[in-house]
Amino acid sequence: MAYLTQLHDNLDKASDQHEALAAVFEEFANFVKDCIQTPSIADHTITAALHLDHGLFTTKFAGRIVSFVFTSSLEKSGNLIGNVTCYLKKEFPEPKQIEFGGFTFDEQGYTNINVPNSNETIHIANDLGTLLMAFHFIHDSLSQ
Repeated sequence: MAYLTQLHDNLDKASDQHEALAAVFEEFANFVKDCIQTPSIADHTITAALHLDHGLFTTKFAGRIVSFVFTSSLEKSGNLIGNVTCYLKKEFPEPKQIEFGGFTFDEQGYTNINVPNSNETIHIANDLGTLLMAFHFIHDSLSQ
């Protein structure tokens, strides 16, 4: 019975952590969309569409659709971590999603990716980090 209680407590903790991670991802997605729609920030032809009820958002640029897909997974420490996997949508010769990158993040929005030329990690819940991550993967999609 003690194991059942422990398992229940672990699931409660995981549920709370997943909700916190999902909120960080939603903040990331909303900020990217808002910036892309602001002419003074994004004077190019990137568009974004939110599908947060499915745990993702998409961007479109230069004929490429990139999906940023959120999941969470359990670390060895027993805590959940957020995962964002990036997929490029291809229609020809057959429809498919090609995984080409991604990153992890914690409940505060700190990722496993370093700021270029720095030892600091990118934070997806602030202006610079948010745009840097989104633009990085949109740019990477151009070589796919």
